[in-house]
Formats: sequence, structure tokens, C-alpha cells
Amino acid sequence: MGRFIAFLLGIAGAVLGSQGPGFTLQYMQNLQGQIDSLKVVVEEFDENIAGYGYTRAEALSECKTAAGLLDALCATSVSAIRRYETLLAHKAALDAASDMVRPLALARIQIPEITQSAYAEFKPAIPATLDGLVYAGGGFAVLWGGSSFLFGLLGAVGGGRRYA
Repeated sequence: MGRFIAFLLGIAGAVLGSQGPGFTLQYMQNLQGQIDSLKVVVEEFDENIAGYGYTRAEALSECKTAAGLLDALCATSVSAIRRYETLLAHKAALDAASDMVRPLALARIQIPEITQSAYAEFKPAIPATLDGLVYAGGGFAVLWGGSSFLFGLLGAVGGGRRYA
């Protein structure tokens, strides 16, 4: 019975693991959409300050000492620029990873609101890529191997009864 349960858990692991590359792609698309939206704001800021002879760094430095209405305007611009730069760096890190490693990189470093947004739109699918098949095999191996090991331990502890 334990072997059968371990096999079923392995199948569940394969199904779950195979979704990693697809979810990663959805996450990357969502990330790129947010970058594209902020890019418009940042480029407009850069154009506006260039008209006054400022670079972005100079304008952001001056925003640190702004007061009143200028402080309020600066706060919005600074926030948008910082987020844009953070998202660009995050995307660059994910782009640098190979297709096989990218889901693991995403599992390690992710932006929670983008993860939630991507998950809200994510639809599981049958993997049709090599990386999807590799993750399916990995998911199977982890859950099947782990549960087989556990059932084997239970059998040893249980006085020789076979669970696996």
C-alpha cells in the first residue's frame, strides 16, 4: 500500500513540478508589463528634468532636500524610479538564468505582489518543453523518493511491518 501511495505522490509531484517553467513565464510576462508601464513615467521624468539641464541623479539628489509641494512631487517620482530600477535588476537576474534554472531562481528571489498577480492569472498546462519535462521528472523523484523513504522508515520503526 505504501508503494502505491508513494507512486501517487510521485505523480502529484510531477504535475506540480511541471508547472514551474510555465508559472515562471507568466511571472516574467507580468514583470515585463510592470517595467513597461513604469518606463513611460521614468522617461517622462528624464525628459522633463533634461529641459532644466538636470540628469536623473542630480534631480534625485535635489529631491532629497525638497520641501512642500516639490517634496510631494519628488516622492512620487523617486518611488517610481526606484521601483523601475528594482524591477529592471530583478528581470536582468532572471534573464541571466537558463530556462532550466530560472524557476529555481524565481523560487529564491521574487517580488510578492508580482507573484500574487501572476498566480491569479496562471492556468496549469501540460508541459511541452524540455524544461517542463525535467521539472516534472524532478517533482516525481522528490515526492516519490521522499515518501518511499518515509514509508521505509515507518516499516523499520514499526517492527518490520511493510509500508513501502
